[in-house]
Amino acid sequence: MDWDRRYQTGDTPWEKGAPAPPLLEWLQIRGPLHGKILVPGCGYGHDVRAIAAAAADAKVTGIDISPLAIDRARQYPVVGQEVYQIGDFFNPRQEDLGQFQWAFEHTCFCAINPERRLDYVRAIAGALQAGGFLLAIFYLNPWDLGEEPPEGGPPFGVSIAELDRLFDPVFDRLEVLHPRSSYPGWEGREILRLLQRR
Repeated sequence: MDWDRRYQTGDTPWEKGAPAPPLLEWLQIRGPLHGKILVPGCGYGHDVRAIAAAAADAKVTGIDISPLAIDRARQYPVVGQEVYQIGDFFNPRQEDLGQFQWAFEHTCFCAINPERRLDYVRAIAGALQAGGFLLAIFYLNPWDLGEEPPEGGPPFGVSIAELDRLFDPVFDRLEVLHPRSSYPGWEGREILRLLQRR
């Protein structure tokens, strides 16, 4: 997948111009995330900035494989301690391994080829400290009823059973919630999970 090309042509249906509503809901009800926080596949950085703005001690790193996405993210006004990196989430910098207390997931997992999902779990676990948290919003059903999935994806939906199979060997499930807030048209398609790395 040529992600930079998709940003160049505007073929970015995941880009809504605002943070994920379930993230804003979490921050409002549960409070901010603290410490070093990773946001893989950050795109234009809307979620990064929402997390950074919520707490003065949140040091948020957004990573994306698309140089254009990172360039656009850097053009927004700085709201806190946020930084952006061009990089391949599956091949992290050595200095980033085991450095994060939190990771936030939204639209990265559903965008990668499903054959790489175990690689995703390994990468997110490798980025987190032991006892670190993953706050994740997963797509269960990314397509409209009766709509054919796009040829070859993304997005790629996932089942509860597959989430359990992939994450349970490495993470403890602390909470599972159905968000009350979603982008228009995404209602009922997402599930929020708070996981803790063993």
